Amino acid sequence: MGNKFVMIGGGSTQSPGILEVLRKRAEELNLTDLVLYDNDEERVNLLGQYTKMYYRETGSTVNVSYTTNIDDALLDADFLFMQIRPGLNKQRAIDEKICLQNGVVGQETCGLGGFSFAMRVIPAVLEIIRKVKEICPDAWILNYTNPEAILSEAIYREFPDANVLCICDMPISIEGAIAKYFNKNLRDLTFKYFGLNHFGWWTNIIDEKGKDLLPKLREDVLSGKIETLLMSNEETEGDQYWIDTYRQMISLFKRFPEYFPNCYLQYYLTPDEMISHDNPNFTRGDYVMQGREKRIYDECRRVIAAGSAKDSSLHAGVHGNYIVDIAYAIIHNTRERFTVNKKNHGAISNFDSEAVVETPAYVGSMGAETINIGEIPTFQKGLMEMQKAYEKMTVDAALSGSYQTALEAVMLNKTIPNYTVGKKVLDELYEANQGMWPELS
Repeated sequence: MGNKFVMIGGGSTQSPGILEVLRKRAEELNLTDLVLYDNDEERVNLLGQYTKMYYRETGSTVNVSYTTNIDDALLDADFLFMQIRPGLNKQRAIDEKICLQNGVVGQETCGLGGFSFAMRVIPAVLEIIRKVKEICPDAWILNYTNPEAILSEAIYREFPDANVLCICDMPISIEGAIAKYFNKNLRDLTFKYFGLNHFGWWTNIIDEKGKDLLPKLREDVLSGKIETLLMSNEETEGDQYWIDTYRQMISLFKRFPEYFPNCYLQYYLTPDEMISHDNPNFTRGDYVMQGREKRIYDECRRVIAAGSAKDSSLHAGVHGNYIVDIAYAIIHNTRERFTVNKKNHGAISNFDSEAVVETPAYVGSMGAETINIGEIPTFQKGLMEMQKAYEKMTVDAALSGSYQTALEAVMLNKTIPNYTVGKKVLDELYEANQGMWPELS
């Protein structure tokens, strides 16, 4: 028997990179059936028709189909790759603008952009997992849906026994850039890391001879030798947003040089600097809609009209390889090391045992076994405690529909300076997301 893979959110513009990796690695994954599922009929038809044609014309024997019927998609599924976006990038851009016009961070996972996205996505994802438990309870769900930090809290709380791994490709993208700087093969380096999703630090970078390279990286940054790292991810190369983000990450390390920071920490520790780069009338959501989104759907339409994908190609980058590597580790029980989001359960000894944390883990057929971190310092722990309280209360608000809980969650977010701003942004986001958030009272 072969494996059936289902792309939940198959009409997403993030799908093509994953679809290319699945095509190239179909044999080692024993992949025989691939279904693109989405509740957006137009998008899944475009990507579905394109993928069928592309797979066939490149000689793939995988049976490709696409549907808007989730029950059909899930039947006999073995792996579910989930990346959904209720409200699409259009709603993301609306949220970003509301935040920025009020002088606070407008970003889809950090600040209140992340809060709003969570309020839209938590009910949708929990509903999908309920279906999975009914139709294909043994299937593995690998979740790429943002905001991963908050969503993982909701998933593991509501479905503690489900086969779910919540993952993010940001740590491995940054690790790739560090490996590039040292002219090393990424697989020869062991990265020690702890935190929450989009909120973590690297404590050591061990090379193949057992030497820690972090002191050298610190020295090169503090001496001014490094101003930025070169991205290892071809998908984002040349993208000014990511170029600025990586430069700011080095600037942040200069100011807090104990551990190397995940790039998203800049939204919490230097929000004023992040906002100064942003245009409140044309946000990242707008950029994606006019860039990647337009490019991918236009290409699908062109290929469908031509009746052939022979002169078309898909690019396999870090995003696609990471999720497929984890599926491979589960299928073949490799017990390879990956960074994942799981309940702490003592991995960080001086942090809430039930909280979801992001740490390295060994992944095999039984899922992920987290690696012991030990105690973490007061500064990082204090930041994480506040952020984790915000994440948990956001889940509480989404599940209870309590306005007061939502307001308290907002006040725990480090990007919000005071009650007046927090309440105003919350109320404006609620108004702009009518029918997409749970009703608050």
